[in-house]
Amino acid sequence: MVSAGTLSGLGQKLFSAFPTDAVMENTPFQISLAEWSLNRAIREGKLDNMDFPRVARERFKIDCVEFVDQFFADKAKDKSYLAELKKRADNEGVRCGLIMVDTNGPLGVADKAERDKAVEKTLPWIDAAAFLGCRAVRVNAYGVEDANALRGNIAESCARLADYAADRKLDLCIENHGHLSSDPDWLASVMKAVGKPNFGTLPDFGNFPAETDRYDAVEKLMPFAKAVSAKCAEFNDDGSVKDVDFFRMMRIVRDGGYTGYVGIESCPPDADQEFEAVAKTRDLLSRIREAEAKCKPLFNGRDLSGWVAIEGGDWTVENGVLIGRNGCNWTTNPETTGSWLRTEKIYGDFRLELQYAINQGGNSGVFFRSAPEKNPAFTGYEMQIVDFFGQEPSKHGATAIYDLVPPMKNKVRPADEWNTVTITARGPRIQFEINGELVLDSEQTRSMRGHIGLQNHDERAVVRFRNIRLQEL
Repeated sequence: MVSAGTLSGLGQKLFSAFPTDAVMENTPFQISLAEWSLNRAIREGKLDNMDFPRVARERFKIDCVEFVDQFFADKAKDKSYLAELKKRADNEGVRCGLIMVDTNGPLGVADKAERDKAVEKTLPWIDAAAFLGCRAVRVNAYGVEDANALRGNIAESCARLADYAADRKLDLCIENHGHLSSDPDWLASVMKAVGKPNFGTLPDFGNFPAETDRYDAVEKLMPFAKAVSAKCAEFNDDGSVKDVDFFRMMRIVRDGGYTGYVGIESCPPDADQEFEAVAKTRDLLSRIREAEAKCKPLFNGRDLSGWVAIEGGDWTVENGVLIGRNGCNWTTNPETTGSWLRTEKIYGDFRLELQYAINQGGNSGVFFRSAPEKNPAFTGYEMQIVDFFGQEPSKHGATAIYDLVPPMKNKVRPADEWNTVTITARGPRIQFEINGELVLDSEQTRSMRGHIGLQNHDERAVVRFRNIRLQEL
């Protein structure tokens, strides 16, 4: 039986909800500050945990903080301390976002008594988080080395903790934080083993082995994300991060459906750069947020509002995904059309973002600058979609401008996996990016304005689209 902590009742009484999706629907994400960003200043006595909310607001204009239990390790049950911390945060207009728990012991060790002890040591921190008005508690997946055994042990411990957290309106999450937790497939398997709605991941942009593709790894963790850490260390002269493409990473976060707080967790090489690194990360995330806000949904995830179906085919919306089946009447004749879905509006210069997945042997396409009559691949252009993993680029292959220009390289994923696409058309210049890489850069003048469309090719093809957004340039 999981015991109640000393602050549970008080925490429930004072729990303050965070903004709902409805409140934040026009903002791609919010920015918070992880206390670890200033860990050296705290360890050196230049900053105290009690002053952290004030520093976040005064120095960085940030209204949400993420605590690390190491910096007030003996205060989880200290009512007066927590009340003062909450009072100071409230006075600054700062939300307490989450607590990162590191001092509780390994939740996945072999000995059940030791696991139970770690669970019991975690409970007061969940109560403390509830009292402070946090939205989540982060724990680690440490313990035995065997992957299967660790999964089982962590799942057992975290199921108990997630239930306890749910009673206090909190999420519980695990960060990719070294050892097996930095294997995204393993960590995703833990999520599925626990299977509770308030249990998830905290994807960190770092904390992966050198051989791991961190973009793919974060993408695998985003379906379970309860929080996000924007990890960075060193910056280029233009304010970008040296070893992480933050624009690409935040696109992955957005495509994952996450609209909550993204925590700054900067780790510069020199201690005296901590404050500067926080400011640079904040400014970079602010630039990205401003850019993302300009790219508006073209598909609402519910119905076909704003779209017109042409020449049959079946289009359905299932769990926010637009699915095309039973396409018909397509030929290579420029004078005739088949089944497709076009926008009501026409567009000239634009940036189009979307994700698609095509079934084995399937065929589809994205039309742009196309006329409503005749074959849209020839009145405008088509970015070819086809099951094409591992094949040599061609003008009829994936991410070609169909029948005109082959891509420079083929970066599509295997059938039924999601591909992330950006199509940019500015004047005669047309660029395709797929899965984070530029694959086509060409100048074409056949058409400069027209509809955007999605092809429903034939009865064998099943194509899925989601996260369709557009920015007019």
